[in-house]
Amino acid sequence: MSLSKKIKNAGKWQSLSVISLNVLQLVYFAIMTRLLLKEDYGLMAIVNGTIGIGNIFIQGGMGSALIQRKEINNNHINGALQTSILIGLVLYVCFYFLSPYIAATYNDSRLDDLIKVSSLNLLLLALNNISVNLLLKNFRFKNASLVDICANLIGYSFGVYLATKNYGVWSLVVATLLSSLISTITMFYFAPIKISLKFHYTEAKELFGFGSGMMLLSFSNFLSSKGLNLVFGKIFAQDILGIYERTSRIKELPSQFLASIINKVMFPVMSEIQDENEKLIKIYKFGIGVSNSIMIPLTVFLIFFSAEIVQILMGTNWDEAILPLQIMFLVLTFSNSGKMTDAVIRSKGLIYKNVTRKYIFTALIVIISGSLGYFYGINGAAVGIVISYFINYLMMIILVKNVFEGSMKEYFFEPLLAGIKLGLYVAIIIVIYKSIFNLWNIADVSMFIVFLLFLIIVFITLLKFRPKIFGHYLHTVLDKALNRK
Repeated sequence: MSLSKKIKNAGKWQSLSVISLNVLQLVYFAIMTRLLLKEDYGLMAIVNGTIGIGNIFIQGGMGSALIQRKEINNNHINGALQTSILIGLVLYVCFYFLSPYIAATYNDSRLDDLIKVSSLNLLLLALNNISVNLLLKNFRFKNASLVDICANLIGYSFGVYLATKNYGVWSLVVATLLSSLISTITMFYFAPIKISLKFHYTEAKELFGFGSGMMLLSFSNFLSSKGLNLVFGKIFAQDILGIYERTSRIKELPSQFLASIINKVMFPVMSEIQDENEKLIKIYKFGIGVSNSIMIPLTVFLIFFSAEIVQILMGTNWDEAILPLQIMFLVLTFSNSGKMTDAVIRSKGLIYKNVTRKYIFTALIVIISGSLGYFYGINGAAVGIVISYFINYLMMIILVKNVFEGSMKEYFFEPLLAGIKLGLYVAIIIVIYKSIFNLWNIADVSMFIVFLLFLIIVFITLLKFRPKIFGHYLHTVLDKALNRK
């Protein structure tokens, strides 16, 4: 199969997976936020922040190394699996015995049992990680996508059932564990591994060189996302931490589609052509343009309608989330473009060139958002996150420029301007709409749905009669998707 066909087929199934999972997550999010307390989400923010440290070492390393390596055999697969399981076991034991001390640090004894049980997910992910990455390496996105959808549907459904029976925060824990268990069993079915009882040290060591770099990068990603929950857990009360956690989660939802395409589709594709710099950088620049052309107008839309989004997803008791959500939506463009940069650097195997930049970003986001959060509360923390992401985006562009050569114009300004133009179009339409119906400072969900339907009709009409208005990047993608060329 040609490279373009691989990208198209993988993108189709990954798109189906992400769209389906986003719909499931939105429904689950809206239901659970109404059934649980802000304090429950504050507890889970600390639990996920703690367990997330373990996820780094399991999901960030050996599986990605299997994808990046051009040639692998069963010894490499077993070496990766054995290392992953060993890491999972060590981490589980560590968290089990450390959980009382973590609970004491945050002055809440409930965290002890929550961390001990939630840590079981590390063992499931250790088994699951290798099979998932083997499917992705072989471009079997159909199998991986269907498993993800079914596992999450069952897990979320059971979580909602437990929440209605007043299990509180435990409904979130059990839902996650059940999803992981189902995924682990079915992924292993679709990507079976011929188990070897011999420990393949040499092959594991070969993979670990790349995998350890991935772990360092993943640790930085963790510190700059869920790791912030641990910082804010010491600054904010648990209900405020719950608001921050839900706000941060909503901020991530719109970007999951592109982020998943970049991480799961573009990384294997880029790894396959890692020695062809001209082709690789062409795909990268086009990807940045597509990302900006989607995320900038989407950011404009989401900022204008944050109040309606909070009402739909969280209910009327979460008004404190509106302003920090509007602020944090500003990171969407920089976050997604950054993931494309990560993918192209990883595909070249230049992990350690990226590590320094990542840890500078991590230090910035912890210091800036932590300091502003301490002095100005949740809104200050949100501003600090935006500032840090923008600085990180500039550092990433400079890194790619230095590795592949080129100019800031082609890597930064041209892709950014394409998105800004579309963002202005969306802003003008929204301003006209809100002015006509006098909806400034009013959250009207019914009118929001009407406007959304109107916007979809406008999009379809322009797609048919004036597709060039979407700019070079989106126009090209839409033509290929609709087989116009």
